[in-house]
Amino acid sequence: MATLTIALTLTSVDTSSDALSLALTDSLTVTSPSISPSKVTATTTGGNTVIAPDVDSVKYTYIKHTGVNSSGAAVTATLAVEDTDNVQIAVLGPGEFMFMPVSDMQDIDIEAAAGNPVVEYILMEKAA
Repeated sequence: MATLTIALTLTSVDTSSDALSLALTDSLTVTSPSISPSKVTATTTGGNTVIAPDVDSVKYTYIKHTGVNSSGAAVTATLAVEDTDNVQIAVLGPGEFMFMPVSDMQDIDIEAAAGNPVVEYILMEKAA
């Protein structure tokens, strides 16, 4: 088993009438199997780019829209993160990322709106 340390900081003085200041940290226990930082090019065809097949246990999942394609050219289109039934669970713009635990999904699919962006991802199995 291994320890994964995560931190989230949200701050703003002008998003609402009150200043926002939130800082959270946590230590998560993870185990094999995991997928180290990997990259894949997303296509515009749903279900063609599967980054996590058969998610039947909890996996901590990091996904980032890098904002570039495999040639290094800028990609401004969004990236949909979907389950096997093509239901969107997130939409990422260039440079945006997500981190969340997922389970009970057959697959995690990614689909580009256009431009075939490179997607960075990490999957880690939650320890029991």
